[in-house]
Amino acid sequence: MGEGFRKDGTSVSEPQAARGYSWPPFEKGNLAALRHGANSERIVSAKAQEIRDLLLQSFPFLAEEAFLEATERYVRAEARAQLLHDYCMEKAEREGVEAVPRTLWQEASRAESNAAKCASDLGLDPAGFARIGRDLGVAGSIGQRLQGPGLAALAADGRRLRELRGRRA
Repeated sequence: MGEGFRKDGTSVSEPQAARGYSWPPFEKGNLAALRHGANSERIVSAKAQEIRDLLLQSFPFLAEEAFLEATERYVRAEARAQLLHDYCMEKAEREGVEAVPRTLWQEASRAESNAAKCASDLGLDPAGFARIGRDLGVAGSIGQRLQGPGLAALAADGRRLRELRGRRA
């Protein structure tokens, strides 16, 4: 047979199903090729919405306009980091740690670092919280919150224990 023909005599240009099988075409929006979803706008957005809902329940002030851009940056970074982390861990558990490519571990680590930086920018870690408090000039109110009734009660308990120890000596 000449070029352009298969061994069975059909033309290369004629469509032929592999081994006689045929499948319906994938529907638009399918997830057949999805691995971790960290590069999928649809998956990252859905995960970011979950994170945003939880975040705003705990920190409602982040819904204010001044925080919107930084909040959006954080929830998207956190969503991507979680998707990569979950995929790496699931693959490692299923196939062994060696099955997870080193570049994927590195990508997950970079995503986690980016999310941590964005969280700090919002004041979601102690250093970021203190920095925002200082920058906004509310360090005094932060100190009052930290020295609220819980800290005063703890100090009173400590005094009482020291007094009791002194009486036994």
